[in-house]
Amino acid sequence: MTIDSSQRKAREVRIEAAELSTEKGYETHKPNRDDRPPYLFNFTKGIEHGQNGLLVNPAEYVDFAIGTEHHDPQYFEKADLSRRDFTTEPGFKKHPEQKVYRQWESPTAGHAYVLEGPDPHALTMPSAPEAGSAEFAAEMAELYQMALSRDWPFAAFMDKSLVDAVQKLDGNTVSAACLSRIQGAHADVAAAAARLSKMRWFKGETAMNDVSEMALRKRRRWKQPQTDANLFRGAGEDGWATPFLSQFMVMGTGAPMKSQTNHDAERATARIKYGAQTIDQRVRVAIPDKDYMTDWENWLDVQNGLGKRYFVRDVRGKETVKGATRIMSRLRDLATYVHDDALYQAYLNAALILLGEGFAFDPGIPYHHDTHNPNRGLNREPFALFGGPHLLTLVTEVSSRALKAVRLQKFAVHRRLRPEAAGALFHTVFTDYHPDRGLAGSLTFAKGDGSVEAEAVRQLAAKIAPYTHPYDTNGNPTGSEKDALDPILSEVRKHNDRQNQTGGDLNKATWLLPMAFAEGSPMHPAYGAGHATVAGACVTLLKAFFAMSHPKDPSKPVYLVKPGHRALVPDCVTSVTDKTIDLLGVNVPQGLTLEGELNKLMWNISNGRNIAGVHYYTDYIESALLGEAITIGILREQMLAYHPAEKVEMTVPLLVPRTLPKALLSRGSIGEGETVAAVKIRSDGGLERAEPTMGRA
Repeated sequence: MTIDSSQRKAREVRIEAAELSTEKGYETHKPNRDDRPPYLFNFTKGIEHGQNGLLVNPAEYVDFAIGTEHHDPQYFEKADLSRRDFTTEPGFKKHPEQKVYRQWESPTAGHAYVLEGPDPHALTMPSAPEAGSAEFAAEMAELYQMALSRDWPFAAFMDKSLVDAVQKLDGNTVSAACLSRIQGAHADVAAAAARLSKMRWFKGETAMNDVSEMALRKRRRWKQPQTDANLFRGAGEDGWATPFLSQFMVMGTGAPMKSQTNHDAERATARIKYGAQTIDQRVRVAIPDKDYMTDWENWLDVQNGLGKRYFVRDVRGKETVKGATRIMSRLRDLATYVHDDALYQAYLNAALILLGEGFAFDPGIPYHHDTHNPNRGLNREPFALFGGPHLLTLVTEVSSRALKAVRLQKFAVHRRLRPEAAGALFHTVFTDYHPDRGLAGSLTFAKGDGSVEAEAVRQLAAKIAPYTHPYDTNGNPTGSEKDALDPILSEVRKHNDRQNQTGGDLNKATWLLPMAFAEGSPMHPAYGAGHATVAGACVTLLKAFFAMSHPKDPSKPVYLVKPGHRALVPDCVTSVTDKTIDLLGVNVPQGLTLEGELNKLMWNISNGRNIAGVHYYTDYIESALLGEAITIGILREQMLAYHPAEKVEMTVPLLVPRTLPKALLSRGSIGEGETVAAVKIRSDGGLERAEPTMGRA
């Protein structure tokens, strides 16, 4: 090929890729109906809040919202961050040069154009649950329970049959003390699941403002009782009893050519081979039973933009146990992991493990040993093309596109309040709608009073109080979740009393959501979630590149842990400084499929942010699907860069059966509104329906 013809063809391919992604119409963005003054149910962190928790000037939120809807940075300059004088905060005067005020994080990134994959505006997310809905109540109840459960062991979050079967890796019985700790925590898990199952959403009941589309309800766990085996879990894992933590979060790289015994022993080292180095799966150990933002003044400081982590970590040094690391053993460890991870980190680790252990690539990819592609071998070895470097580069590449797309949804469309702010609304209802006045009595306002505070009280009475009070102001039943929420919120108050050392003084009691991070949430809205969108993008990439079904027998799944073999389960922490955490083993009769463990990795990371208190369940599930669409779109375009004779194809099992965005449906055989569970990406970039792995539906 001459230089001229190569240049011409390169231009044609770029144009064709652009047409592939843009010839179909864009989706319509549909925020919920909560965006109205005084913006109780919207993200307002960083705008000045008064002592009562309300915006001092609601018009500042309007400036903020307008700024998020434009690419031109001049619009956003009108949105002023709060600048209060935090002179009471220890260390503020001592270190005035430090950046103690936080800024909004990339609020206009979603307006930046991308040169690969769907434009951020081409994809959307369904409306977030509205305040007052049964779904919103269930999400908040779950988050409160997660906060109370942060120091419970992972080994307790699984079916009792597995809890009772844990063993040492050498096959010996675990100590009676260790087993007793796991079984005792499992009883707590079962009790927590029973409490949450009383919520209307999990019982299959709805409020008038709940979503009506059944596909949305199903993936958001409507009518799904909570149990010991599904508590705090997500979508797409194996349909039988399995450990809570994905094997990819604890295992090391097992050499593919060694005996099964040596292979399992290498996995149990928790060290991932990374060239001539290794990656240690151990994480820093956070202070146990230490939560943040449990008193009103600290909560208010954080809402007004103070970077509280700076004071906790750098001045007092009490965020983690100095020098202590361990295999993740408790829910709090997962929150610690997602506090500082490099977003695509867990999926890069998973890719390294799968490459290191020699897992087969998708049979539609050419030149590999197990390929079904007509181009098998042909005197070439995959490397820069269809090999390890190709895959590892894409793990980071899809992440950057995912973050831009979710920023558009966060800032320009939904602007959903963070759970820490929702917790303050619950607290306000319990303190008669005015936290600054403690238990001084209910506030009443004359009919027609248009003040900010009067409108806030009316909205709280309509949207939040029905969850916790059995009757409305007229004495009519509200259909509240009071019976389910009362025991959880009672424990939250006691927990916060201990955190604040109030001695049970009800005038100082709070029902705020205990946060794992001193600074609370990041400085951007809750819906969608950056971690979850990246998780969806990266795991979809891994499911596209690696075979999910056995190349020689497509009726059989690929297993990460073969049937009857032991999975790794961490536990038996005797102290916070214990660096020799036991990795226990548990026999999983049906094994752990590769697809199931990749999907589990997706929700482990996503729900780790929920465990920390910074996201809701819908932030995870809908964002993961957004990330899934982004990666499929990128892979479609990349197909055009290969030679047609290479006949490259990839099959991707979807996280849940669903309809696909219009931006992905050009040139393929899947119609708009058609529900699919798996797709084949053809060599021309079109999509066609594929059979789901293991018949998942």
